[in-house]
Amino acid sequence: MKKICLAFIVLVGCVFASDELNIDNLFKKQIGLRSITSLSLLSTGNAYSYYLYPNIGVNGDLNVWNDTKQLYLNQTFIYTITPKFDILISGGGNYSRQEYNNIISGAFTSKNTLNFDSLWLGFIYTADNIADFIPQLKFQTAIIQREKTVMQTKNFYFQSQNLEASLRGYSDPVVYSIYTGFGYNQTRKFKIAKIAYGNSIYIGGNLSIILSPKITLDLGAEQRFQTAQKINGIKNSELRSIPTISAGSTYSINQDTAVSVSASLGGSSAAPDAIFGLSLWKKF
Repeated sequence: MKKICLAFIVLVGCVFASDELNIDNLFKKQIGLRSITSLSLLSTGNAYSYYLYPNIGVNGDLNVWNDTKQLYLNQTFIYTITPKFDILISGGGNYSRQEYNNIISGAFTSKNTLNFDSLWLGFIYTADNIADFIPQLKFQTAIIQREKTVMQTKNFYFQSQNLEASLRGYSDPVVYSIYTGFGYNQTRKFKIAKIAYGNSIYIGGNLSIILSPKITLDLGAEQRFQTAQKINGIKNSELRSIPTISAGSTYSINQDTAVSVSASLGGSSAAPDAIFGLSLWKKF
């Protein structure tokens, strides 16, 4: 839903009443800084724990959970240097409540933790129009990731990268995009084991239906595959399919500020059951 929000924000922030609404001015950029603050609540009844940025994925935590609820806070800053080139930095953390059965006593137990997740640095390149589409390429690398497994929490540096390509367009009254990407994870070396989380490939699409000059209805769908996890070179999971569908709405408070709400549902046993999100966009 973040991509939908960004597309709409460009719309309300850059197209004025006196402008003709077309593909050329719909996605034009203004030089300067903008921020996106996102609060997300993830809930799942499966055994996994997840990361949400830059996309949904299963992390390498070897604990087996009965139920997980995680509240994520993520802050992204994007600075437009030229109309074709942006730099971005994004960081966040989460508060997690995870429930399990004690293997010795059998008692139902919960664990509450407050965690720093990661800090990412990257760029966005926007190419010239191809017919009625605007191509865009985004690359990010994790400067630092704080991750945990059984009895150990450890920092990792420049161990994950993500590359995404998208095409955006406009057909009155719809702003739409299709995208595909690849996420790479290097093997993590903990005291107890070397854990390969698996790499991921994904494809998706989203659209915003403009209901009024201030409100859109936002819809999206994504299919992600994450390759098998390995511990000390031995495979301990199959290829994971993580499909999600999402819906929400964006409200433009003024030319510089907008807020969006969203809800995503998982479509497989490897996907989180639900993610509810609230995002605030601000142009400085």
